Amino acid sequence: MTVTDRPSTERELTPTELPAAEKAHQWAESQVVKMQARSDQRLMDLTADRATRGAATNGAVALGQPIVNDYVAFDVACTSPIQFEGLPPYRPGKVIAGGEEAFIVAFLWVNPVVSVIDGFAVPPTVQLAGRRFRVALHELNITEATVGTNVVNPLQPATFGTPAASLTPFVFRIRPPDPGPNPKLFEANITVDVDRFAQPYAAFATNFFDVDDDPGFLFVPSSQAGFRHLLPNRYLVYSE
Repeated sequence: MTVTDRPSTERELTPTELPAAEKAHQWAESQVVKMQARSDQRLMDLTADRATRGAATNGAVALGQPIVNDYVAFDVACTSPIQFEGLPPYRPGKVIAGGEEAFIVAFLWVNPVVSVIDGFAVPPTVQLAGRRFRVALHELNITEATVGTNVVNPLQPATFGTPAASLTPFVFRIRPPDPGPNPKLFEANITVDVDRFAQPYAAFATNFFDVDDDPGFLFVPSSQAGFRHLLPNRYLVYSE
């Protein structure tokens, strides 16, 4: 007896029907593609500049002219909260109603470039191959000066590939409860740590990409979406 496959009765979800978490992961992967192209170009420019300086000084540091090493081996950045509802462009999520979902996306970067003069004859992507690590979102309830509990998945352990990928996204889901009659302010910080005593790799996000265009008002100038350096990544939760 031959059994024939019957056509599936399940229809494919439309883009607007996809769960917010799936949209967040798709968005994160699309950003990795764009960031990879930009970072590759930046690395080529830095490598060419470093080679020029090395040729001019024969690899030595001249008196009164120290070469400032600009080699970054390992770092992490993140976004401000985003709410993935409907179709893109998705809206910022820095002001969230209790019970709604928002997502913070972190991007872990590992340098793939060999630089002997900077002490990396073996690039970090090779040094970290197969190593376990942890990416975490640490949340502070500023209003009550307590640890925040809105993040569904605050700790994400993982293992580097061989070699380690130069860019990897991590999606953190925020689902705050109703705060009651008074809104609550929260701050989010991203850290990453390699789970190996002999590997001194750790970082926290000193830069985050603010997806919110602030139009400004009265005497306050407008602010375009973009990276913020050494500023707190905060969001407000209110009751509808």
